[in-house]
Amino acid sequence: MKYFFVALLVIVAASCENDTTTGPVGTLSLKLTDAPMHYSQFMSASVTIDKIEIGNSTDVNSMMTIMNTPMTYNLLELVNGITSTMANAEIPVGDYNLMRLYISSTEMKMLNGDSFTYNMNQNGYSGGGMMQNGMMLNNQNRSIDIPLNHPLTISNGSMSEFLLDIDVDQSFMLQGVNYDNNNMMMNMSGFTFMPTMRFVDMATSGIISGTVQDAHGNLPNATVSLMQNGTIYTSTHSNSNGHYALIGIPQGAYTIKTELNGYIMNPIGNEQNMGVLNMMSKATLNVDFNMMTSN
Repeated sequence: MKYFFVALLVIVAASCENDTTTGPVGTLSLKLTDAPMHYSQFMSASVTIDKIEIGNSTDVNSMMTIMNTPMTYNLLELVNGITSTMANAEIPVGDYNLMRLYISSTEMKMLNGDSFTYNMNQNGYSGGGMMQNGMMLNNQNRSIDIPLNHPLTISNGSMSEFLLDIDVDQSFMLQGVNYDNNNMMMNMSGFTFMPTMRFVDMATSGIISGTVQDAHGNLPNATVSLMQNGTIYTSTHSNSNGHYALIGIPQGAYTIKTELNGYIMNPIGNEQNMGVLNMMSKATLNVDFNMMTSN
């Protein structure tokens, strides 16, 4: 999972197909980000999203389209707090409890020029993934159904913002990987796509950010993992300046750790990181890591 660098932020403004609505409306914004992969041999890992719908699970006729212009996103650019807006739509006031995401294809490009694609319309999704919050693959519609844990209430003039975080490392399942004598990846024969993602309400979520460093300066490419109940909730890598950011973190209790080849966490200077982090609604936590060489 990799998080780096200055990236082009693609802003996609989308509106409802039902723009003839003359009644009161509110605004819904959907943003995309990435929990990246641990291989450094890729220049891109892209998804093409064709359409997004919202409605109510109890009424099949309630689904309305809020984005229907296919857009391709390089997820490796959407890291360390960088997001891209998938949809920014005015929708009628009311309660909504279901969102549908239509991903048609994915592509991976390696630094050596090799390129691989996986088409969901032709091949379907591979397995059920590890989608959080009850998200499910809808084979009938070839969509990803995202139930909203708490119904989204749109009131006149309101603004709601949600974040979709796709875990590239767990979603792009590499096949036929060959390694060199140093266990570094050289090439592969292809991949399948098994969507692994989380979906959060930004109105109640917080941010954890900080710097990974040793006695000589900041450290890039360190893996920072946020754990909940003993499993990884999300993760990132420190960028070229040693900075990292984890966004869209719901209220709750977490633990956090960082890993980097050749380094261990210094027992001095990491006292704040050894215990439980209590994230409050809309809070911002600063957590720095002090590393030392392991030999």
